[in-house]
Amino acid sequence: MKTLKKLSLAMVLSGLFLLFSCSGSDSHPDPKSEDCTKTCSTGFILNTDTCECEKEACTKTCDGNFILNADTCECEEFVAAVIEVDASVVTLTGDWKKRTSIADYTGEGYIVWEGPGQTWKGNIGEVGKLTYTIDVLKAGTYLFQWRSYIAKKADEKPWAEHNDTWLKFPDADDFFAKRDGNTLYPKGSGKTPNPAGENGNGFFKVYMNDVDKWSMISSTSDNNAHQIYATFNEAKKYIIEIAARSDFHAIDAFKLTEQKP
Repeated sequence: MKTLKKLSLAMVLSGLFLLFSCSGSDSHPDPKSEDCTKTCSTGFILNTDTCECEKEACTKTCDGNFILNADTCECEEFVAAVIEVDASVVTLTGDWKKRTSIADYTGEGYIVWEGPGQTWKGNIGEVGKLTYTIDVLKAGTYLFQWRSYIAKKADEKPWAEHNDTWLKFPDADDFFAKRDGNTLYPKGSGKTPNPAGENGNGFFKVYMNDVDKWSMISSTSDNNAHQIYATFNEAKKYIIEIAARSDFHAIDAFKLTEQKP
């Protein structure tokens, strides 16, 4: 009898537990088990898992000189940031000289290397190195150009002598040259492929071929001219280094122009 009473009591308690459990479940249904009927405003879509409105991804394509503003999903005209540097405003080292004898220079003057050429030396970039600081206010990739002049004409092939200087962006997030989709990196940067010509220590040999005029041509890779770029992932100050290569290559100014993303 005692055993039967214990069994009966256990069954009653078990039944009551199930009753209250089912009753509690019915009175507090899982909101995810019900269909979400929320309506989202324009530009938002409903996440049916969370029943929350989320910003809709923008898939608009912009043409011409316009870029997409992902926040507004509108096409906006691209206005390139431009950084300009007077090459003569620097602490000169070695045989770099500040001159004003060539007409039509800009700023305070221009600089010219009047020491021995540094074309075949093993210590590339260590002789006559000058350091400039630029303030990048807008992150992005920039085309690099300098305004330079052949300050001493050779008797033979004057366009191919006294026409180049070493260049390096030591703390840029990327430093490379491009032509027709082909990308090159300076020898010594740890990246490949490298351009033709005697480059090294992370410097590009940058040359021009105009005679008797200031030129914005700033190319690397012998006989296969590539334009030069630097990428800055943050808006902050960065370093430009140049170093002597050809004697009597004069440099007036630097220009960096932001490229359309």
